[in-house]
Amino acid sequence: MAIHIEEHVALAPLTTMMVGGNARFFTRIESIDDLGEGLAFARAQNLPIFILGGGSNVLASDEGFLGLVMKIEIKGISYEEHDATMRVTAGAGEVWDDVVRGAVARGLWGIENLSLVPGTIGGAVVQNIGAYGAEARDTVLWVEAFDMQAMQLKRFLRNECAFGYRESIFKKNNDLIVTRVALELIRDGVPHVDYEDVKKYLGERNIVSLSLADIREAVVAIRTAKMPASPLGTAGSFFKNPVISAEEYARLEKEFPGIKAYPQGDTTVKLSAAWLLDKIGGFRGYRRGNVGAYEHQALVLVNYGGATAEDVLSLASEMKERVEEKTNVMLEEEVVMMK
Repeated sequence: MAIHIEEHVALAPLTTMMVGGNARFFTRIESIDDLGEGLAFARAQNLPIFILGGGSNVLASDEGFLGLVMKIEIKGISYEEHDATMRVTAGAGEVWDDVVRGAVARGLWGIENLSLVPGTIGGAVVQNIGAYGAEARDTVLWVEAFDMQAMQLKRFLRNECAFGYRESIFKKNNDLIVTRVALELIRDGVPHVDYEDVKKYLGERNIVSLSLADIREAVVAIRTAKMPASPLGTAGSFFKNPVISAEEYARLEKEFPGIKAYPQGDTTVKLSAAWLLDKIGGFRGYRRGNVGAYEHQALVLVNYGGATAEDVLSLASEMKERVEEKTNVMLEEEVVMMK
């Protein structure tokens, strides 16, 4: 069945930030055949393409997108036993937290610390999502992607995905569209709860013997408390945690005692962008018109209703400038611009 191409489709309802103009053309992709048809349409019209997943890490411009937006909705989850591991294979359009919930329900360890991270599994590997000491790449076995130049499917093993901090080959190479992901999970896992927020949550409740369900429940509760609920719009963490040299960190530690940081096991240190924005920038709870930094988490920008993409970018610029002015550390956006 031929795909349905829509015209002048509002992008704001398709993103969690809920801002932006219209897509000139828009279609939903539910199969590889759909993908081929969408690409053929774009090429025939000489249109730029934007690949949309759950819209949770995207900021659509007020002018909209003049090409074809393809929303990936390829579904399906399968479970396959492999010796001591379980292979979980999911279509790129599956909601990431549905995959996590299903894994935890089956007693499979490896992605529980990534509970409630918004978006699709396709977006999760493109962005190499991370939270509470875990990253998507930790469990990826392979990623299947459609190469728009070669017009064929390719499979990338974990070490071929060029994963980095919020990075992957799929983020760097716009010709690759993720279609399926295989994760390798285990039945006998060890809890990883060294993160401050998680330890505090468990300690306050005297939870000592940890089950998978306990860890998921803790992470969900912590994330829920830090994130604004609907109808407020948000793209989650707007900035990456900056990585600096150990020498630069030593200078900052003298100037700002108590600065939150995470040694990377090499000559670099990762700073907490949330701490910088809160303690040094003073942005937590700051509001400017229809946008602001969330009262429980300065890293999260909020659309209180009626905000434009320009409003969001203007506030983000002010936040970056203030932090750089006081610390000489430049924050980089984690959110992807659709323009």
